[in-house]
Amino acid sequence: MGLAASQARLIALKARMNDVEYQGQQINQQRLTLSNQINELYNSLLSMSVPTPPSTSDYTKVEYSGTLGTTKYTFTASDVKPGKDGGYNVTLGYTDYGHSLSRNNGYVKTQAGREAVSNGQIISASDTTSGTKTKTVNGYKPDTAGDDTVPSEGELFFKTTNIKPTSGDYYVYDETGTALVKGGQGYVDNEDHAGQTYFIPCENPAEWDPNTCIKVNQSTEQIDVTVDTEAQVVISQDDVNNLYKMDNDGNITKVQAGTDYTVVGDKVILSSKNPSDRFFLANGKGSDTAYKESSSGYTIGGYSAMTMQEYKNLLGEKGEDTYNGYVAAINNMGLESDSGDTYTENDFMVYIDDKGQPHFALTKDVTDNDTCVTYDYLANGSYTKRKEYEDSKLTFDPATGRITSISIPNGEKDANGNYQSWSTIDLEAKTVTDDIAYQDAMNDYEYEKALYDKKQQEINAKTSIIQQQDKNLELKLTRLDNERNALNTE
Repeated sequence: MGLAASQARLIALKARMNDVEYQGQQINQQRLTLSNQINELYNSLLSMSVPTPPSTSDYTKVEYSGTLGTTKYTFTASDVKPGKDGGYNVTLGYTDYGHSLSRNNGYVKTQAGREAVSNGQIISASDTTSGTKTKTVNGYKPDTAGDDTVPSEGELFFKTTNIKPTSGDYYVYDETGTALVKGGQGYVDNEDHAGQTYFIPCENPAEWDPNTCIKVNQSTEQIDVTVDTEAQVVISQDDVNNLYKMDNDGNITKVQAGTDYTVVGDKVILSSKNPSDRFFLANGKGSDTAYKESSSGYTIGGYSAMTMQEYKNLLGEKGEDTYNGYVAAINNMGLESDSGDTYTENDFMVYIDDKGQPHFALTKDVTDNDTCVTYDYLANGSYTKRKEYEDSKLTFDPATGRITSISIPNGEKDANGNYQSWSTIDLEAKTVTDDIAYQDAMNDYEYEKALYDKKQQEINAKTSIIQQQDKNLELKLTRLDNERNALNTE
């Protein structure tokens, strides 16, 4: 019996030993997997490019300038191209004044989607006022159609007719249909006269006829009448341009006159009587938020982007001069694509900020990137015009290689296609920094650096988690080693 028990105990110990070793193998496999993950994270960290801040020297260039008469001309080496017969084709820039665009520093975020309209007020149809009101009119209160054979003294009689009188006084029912008031005094007379009843004073009591006359109470000249009032939104007519229809998801669309509302005086009357209908007044004063789709499907800085044509339609005829000023500013700037094509107003988008001011951006920048450069309009700004002069002559300083003067052709060409005279401009050379380009590069660097730091923090956080997991597995493996040693001893 003792031998059998010992044998059973030995088998149990070996089984437990096998299980411990199996668990150890599993833990080692898990640690190997974690080690591979750490290696991958480390390699991804090594593959990341460390952002390098821009150097101002990369954004400097030699600019030549000179004056001819009252005009100052400027150009750089990149504006000089080889011409014919040893001459040069040089594009000179000069300052002019008028409508222009001013480029803003930095970038504005762009994205596809809808614009959030905040600081507004949600108005429900149930919030509108409706009911009755009382007003006083001058008139006579009808009694009943008389069947008296002899009218009472002092009563006035009115004969009815379906033909509007062409002369003399006549009377019609007021808005409530309970009092007679003088016709043409602010109460609508049926123009086609069909079914309309008119009342004419009956001067001769002998003409009394119960079928054509009506008896009235002369003693009441001031009559109180009750008039129903329609539901009205309590906003001024000036706010109609900021009124939108709103669905249950907060999406808003522009209201349409005649379809969604009518205007009476200084009040806006909603066409819908459904208490569940809602409207959104973007008045910049409320705390509610709604959303509206951008017609272009893009937003700039969180505002809807529209095409220049859509903006022109928005301005209407009264804004035509304003729009033409924007077009002139775009043309004066002479912005060119990479292929040298000059951009026109059709290449721009517009967005309107909370203050109602327009800002401009190139469509390609909005639709192709996450950020874009924006421009503001200047009515009396300065801008640089550029003009190419063919067959210009350049004089170089042999010591420095810099250009000391330029001769540009005058007038028209002769019959052989040659210029006859040139005007010489003495040049001054100086090194200038393109501040806008440098600032744009610095903004790009800050953005890339933020992405790099974020990615690095994510890798470090993942590495820390994996290291903690590996440490826990190591502790489990140590316990299993201790247990295996104990089993071996036993």
